[in-house]
Amino acid sequence: MEVPEIRRSIDRLNLVYRLYHWAWTGLDLLYPPHCGGCNKSGARWCGICQNRVSYLRPPLCVKCGRMVLQVGLCPNCRLNSPPYQALRSWAFYEGALRNAIRRLKYAGDMALGEILSHPLIQMLRELNWQIEIVTPVPQGHIRQETRGYNQAALLAFPLALNFRLAYRPEVLMKVRETRSQVGLSLAERFENVAGVFKANPKIAKGKTILVIDDVTTSGATMQACGSALMDAGASLVYSLTLARAEHQEFGQ
Repeated sequence: MEVPEIRRSIDRLNLVYRLYHWAWTGLDLLYPPHCGGCNKSGARWCGICQNRVSYLRPPLCVKCGRMVLQVGLCPNCRLNSPPYQALRSWAFYEGALRNAIRRLKYAGDMALGEILSHPLIQMLRELNWQIEIVTPVPQGHIRQETRGYNQAALLAFPLALNFRLAYRPEVLMKVRETRSQVGLSLAERFENVAGVFKANPKIAKGKTILVIDDVTTSGATMQACGSALMDAGASLVYSLTLARAEHQEFGQ
């Protein structure tokens, strides 16, 4: 059974998105799903796991979206303002959501991308950002060939369909391979992705662009994407991620 809030939201979606959603639902009938969070049979993402999600609560940094003690900029953004207009994340990277993202990312459970795009769709509706182009954070060639898909694209594509926005993954490209960000210090994370993305100015120039990813931790990847897009002439860059993992070097 679907999570009730998700089922009710389907009624407001446009026809193209409905077809996309029901295609995945049809696959559920052929191959009965198990919840990405708890592995319970019957749903890709169950109501119990939904209720266990730990949300980011305001006040949030107006730039990077981290929880702060008072409205405004966090200490990091005051010192070095990110190139994007704003970054927001749905929930903390822990528990059932962490399990689901890891299944989406490493276990080939691609169906989770569609069902977990719903929180991002609802967030964008509430944020009311005026977006023209949606793009996922790109992967390097080696990781793309090894995994066979980009988990960020599985979140970004249905969101673009829902809002009838241009889905342009080719606006951003990763020009060199990098180490995984997992386990790196804050400084190492920023160094690891420095200059790693390039943007196509023929697509980016004058456009307001939304960049989608599954998880943000230090924000280094989103800053690198934002810098590449702004250098290519983008008007504004916004960022959404499904989850936020707090880095040990960050403090309130």
